[in-house]
Amino acid sequence: MPVDDGDAQVSVPASFSVYYPGQDVCELFSTPGAVFVAPSPTTMICPGHPHATFVLLVRTRQKPAVYAGEQPTILNGVPIYLGPSGLSFVTHFAPSLGVDVTANGPLARRIVNTLTRSPLAVARESGSAPSAPPGWHSVSFRGLSFKAPRSWPVTPTAVTGREVGRLCATSGVTFITTRVALSTDRQRFPIAFCPAFLYQGLQPPENGVEVDGGSENGFPFPVALSFSKHCLDLHGLTACPATSPAYSILFLRVTGPSLPKPVLVSIGLAGNGMVARTILYSLRAS
Repeated sequence: MPVDDGDAQVSVPASFSVYYPGQDVCELFSTPGAVFVAPSPTTMICPGHPHATFVLLVRTRQKPAVYAGEQPTILNGVPIYLGPSGLSFVTHFAPSLGVDVTANGPLARRIVNTLTRSPLAVARESGSAPSAPPGWHSVSFRGLSFKAPRSWPVTPTAVTGREVGRLCATSGVTFITTRVALSTDRQRFPIAFCPAFLYQGLQPPENGVEVDGGSENGFPFPVALSFSKHCLDLHGLTACPATSPAYSILFLRVTGPSLPKPVLVSIGLAGNGMVARTILYSLRAS
């Protein structure tokens, strides 16, 4: 199953645990392994299962010192530097993906060798915009229009961030289901008490779209978002992508002369990212 962070993706067994920033990475686990996304320095000294495989995804575009003097090679179409390695210890640095990957354990080499571009990188890359295939239709909401597969249910909702928030899981990693959710944001996303160990499972990526139109109630979105100053010009609209979080959902703050207020668009990033890219470049004023 894929684990995405920014422009990078690795694939691991579905039985692995995943720890995102802000979670307690020192909790013991007995699964075959774990992925640590943007780990803190304390991660390396936390105890774990003696036969587990650990994978660390560290965002950086500066070449770490351990790769000094090395020449790049190509892995899955991506230029990478091969760092120190052993029978069960492997490191790769991919400057174009902005990630340094370190793995240790029985599955280390197999997992690191899956390193490739994430669907987020594909959806946001420059180039020609894809055309919506036959069977897609236009969906309009709050002054915004976009294309989506006709087979996806269109679900009106009043809950803020309904599809991007997961009870007893890590909100903002992936959608709950594949659908089009159109939210008036009149109700707060529910808050549940969940034991910490329930937050560690892998969440399979889902396609889908959610549009949050905003309301006077000012209910907070269930995910804290940081937006880039480098925005996209989409048919007269300005779409600023979120720089954090950047997992399996593309978050965009969309503004334009025809929009009464900013609209938050969330697009699921399953598969190779081309479905999300097609939706993204179909955004326009309705």
